[in-house]
Amino acid sequence: MKNAIKWSSIALAVAVGNGLLVSNVTAQESEGFIEGSSATLSNRTMNFNRDFRSSGAGQSKRDETATGFVLNFESGYSRGPIGLGFDTISMLGIKLDSTSDSAGTGILPSSQGDTGPSNYSEIRGAVKANILNDTVLRYGVHLPENPVIAYDDARLLPNHYSGYSVTNSTIDGLFVEAGRMDDRGEMAFSSENDGAFGLEDEKVVYLGGTYEFSDALGATLYTSKADELWKRHFAGLSYTFDLAEGLSLSTDLAHYETSNESSVDEYDNKASSIGVTLGAGNHGFTLAAQRMGGDAGFAYLDGAIFIANSVQYLDFNAKDEKSYQARYDYDFEGLGIPGLTFMTRYIRGSDIDTDFAGGTRDTRWERDTNISYTMQAGMLEGVNVLWRNATIRQDAELDGGDVDENRLIVSYTWDLL
Repeated sequence: MKNAIKWSSIALAVAVGNGLLVSNVTAQESEGFIEGSSATLSNRTMNFNRDFRSSGAGQSKRDETATGFVLNFESGYSRGPIGLGFDTISMLGIKLDSTSDSAGTGILPSSQGDTGPSNYSEIRGAVKANILNDTVLRYGVHLPENPVIAYDDARLLPNHYSGYSVTNSTIDGLFVEAGRMDDRGEMAFSSENDGAFGLEDEKVVYLGGTYEFSDALGATLYTSKADELWKRHFAGLSYTFDLAEGLSLSTDLAHYETSNESSVDEYDNKASSIGVTLGAGNHGFTLAAQRMGGDAGFAYLDGAIFIANSVQYLDFNAKDEKSYQARYDYDFEGLGIPGLTFMTRYIRGSDIDTDFAGGTRDTRWERDTNISYTMQAGMLEGVNVLWRNATIRQDAELDGGDVDENRLIVSYTWDLL
């Protein structure tokens, strides 16, 4: 369950846009219920092709195309010491191409292919209160994005949670949030190898936040409990410093501690990663290392895995797995082509504790390439075209075996208010 590029895990948390809908609606000066309102309509059209290379999978290939629309309305707050408002999110997915032989990519609600529904939709809402312009209470739909509970937007439409939350930003640089999510919406459909366990009805409580010591240094702390599954704690640190003009070095550290709360499955795990990125003009060079410890691999809900080597297909989160990444980014604005970006990376995992291999330790690797272009002018200005390619080589017993995957995504967002 990979969001577009989940690389800088701590930077995502420090961004402080956590816990609400797509845009940041943390506490701010109330502009009025109507004056502070906003509305966007987003469209995403996706072709998802996953080839299992006849590696023993029951289905050798999955290939579907669909288009989705998300209408997101956020009201402002009524004036006064306690401002009231509401938000709504409406989602529609439309099947463009799917057959029973190639269904199951996760961008459509079932594996029925040509006999399945031609579209699916959902409307959810939330009420909210802004107290003294620094505390926000919310009940209803949530799209949380923090290291212990995060919505999944890797397919056609985002999934979501229902519950209640409170956020506070009284102290400059400090963002704190807490909440309880009672259930998970089904606008993203689980497909094996993309995240975890399809836990739609588990209750999750969480508490945490971020603190920006300066523009260069930020820290993140969170704790959570998923009913009858696990308790999880997260700590992260990010630091960026300038080496010279046009040259910078960024470091991201992340660590999870998970203890078992289940009488059936084991979730005890320690997961740690470190990533270092050298930014040199339009170039980016990254090295990352990640390690799993404890009695089990790292299990997670939706997109809540903010570690360095959680990439397009794999998370390199098996029991005892050690993994290393090398990555290169380039912004073609340096060659006079603004809007065009390129990324490639290679990750290798080793020392995997597997039952099927007779006590031996297994290895695997993934290579990803992303090319993205946003139209800069003309009738198509703002339209983004993204090609994501992944090559995975591993034993058939590990996350589906060998895979070749391509995702072609065309997206655009209209500002309505």
